[in-house]
Amino acid sequence: MPPPTPIRGLGPDTALGDAARRILAGRLADVRHPESQLDGELDEDGVHDMRVATRRLRAALQVFQDTGKLTRLEADVKRLQDALGDVRDLHVQDQWLDTAAKGKKDAGKALAGLRSAHLSGLEGKEKTLRKELERWTDRTVPRLLKKLDTLEDAHRFASKRVRGHLRQRLRRVEKRLERYADAPDAASAHALRKDLKKLRYELEIFQPAFRRTVGALLEVLVPLQDGLGQLHDSDVRLELFERAAAEAPPGQRKAARKLLPQARDERAERSAEIAREVQRWHAEAIPKRLRKALT
Repeated sequence: MPPPTPIRGLGPDTALGDAARRILAGRLADVRHPESQLDGELDEDGVHDMRVATRRLRAALQVFQDTGKLTRLEADVKRLQDALGDVRDLHVQDQWLDTAAKGKKDAGKALAGLRSAHLSGLEGKEKTLRKELERWTDRTVPRLLKKLDTLEDAHRFASKRVRGHLRQRLRRVEKRLERYADAPDAASAHALRKDLKKLRYELEIFQPAFRRTVGALLEVLVPLQDGLGQLHDSDVRLELFERAAAEAPPGQRKAARKLLPQARDERAERSAEIAREVQRWHAEAIPKRLRKALT
């Protein structure tokens, strides 16, 4: 995952409005950076990088909502993020299928059919993404740039309100961890991943205010978030093959059945990795340490 552009010159006593203008400008620049990779063919790395950057921009728009009316802009960025996500999700599974097909000459035709069926919606999703990219450059970017100059808030960047907000985010993650420990299924894993991402992106926003403290927190969060992302991809893949094994044409059903054991093994491996990471969080009292760092 590409890191966000560092924002220099901010500190705990910086006015929140000033911090909002500078951080939002940096997050906007991060979203715009991969645009050239998406001018013609939709480059896979460009789609991935822009999707991550839109998530970070949305997090900043949500955090700085009180400095100006940003709800509509955040919704516009979400439209782009969703379109990028629809294409990216197909790219991820296609890469896995491409790797799985190598060395399987006897099932090559069936796998090609399965892959083709999976990608049948890609053209439509790419068309939607191109429309959203046009809307982004023609409408959302100019409105966001215009809005930046109007943001004002005299509160301190590292105020008690900010710390309280981050602690609330952490409490949500703790509750999700408890639910996942009780029921480590796809739904609880996905919910934990979403709340963990929100905490991470908001900690990144306030890193200039808390300096080393937040850097240490992020080092703890990243492995669990990355692992949950891989687990999510495995869950999507497993559902894909289970449906194909039941509903696809005969050749594709056979190919899906051959791939199911591999998909299940990978899912079990990812789940075990997450279980070890969650156990480490409890053994090292990581939530308690995170709360202490945010007091």
